Amino acid sequence: TLAIEGHVRPLGTDVSLTLYRGAQEALTNVARYAPRASTRVVLRYGEHDTTLCVEDRVEPAAEHAHEEGLSGIGGGRGLAGLRERVERIGGRVEAGSTGMGWRVELVVPA
Repeated sequence: TLAIEGHVRPLGTDVSLTLYRGAQEALTNVARYAPRASTRVVLRYGEHDTTLCVEDRVEPAAEHAHEEGLSGIGGGRGLAGLRERVERIGGRVEAGSTGMGWRVELVVPA
C-alpha cells in the first residue's frame, strides 16, 4: 500500500532522486528477501523534513516457506550506498528488523 501524509510540496532534484532511489532499494530488497510479504510505503511531508518509510510484513506461516525471490542478485551494498547518498544531502537512514519483517526509513531535509 501507499500513503502520502502531510502537505505535498515540490522537492529539490537531489532530494527527489534520493527518495526515489530509497524506495527503489527498499522495494527491491522486499522482492529479493521477502517476495510474499505485504508492504507499506509511507511518504510523509513534515514541516522541515520529508520521510520515506518502507515496511514489509511477513506472516509467520510464510516466513519459512521456500522462496525464490531475487536472492543472489546484486552486490549486497545497496543499503550502504543508500546511506551514503542520504547523508550527502544531510539526511539519515534507519533500517532493521521489526520482528515481523523489515523497515527502511529515510529522513531528508526538505
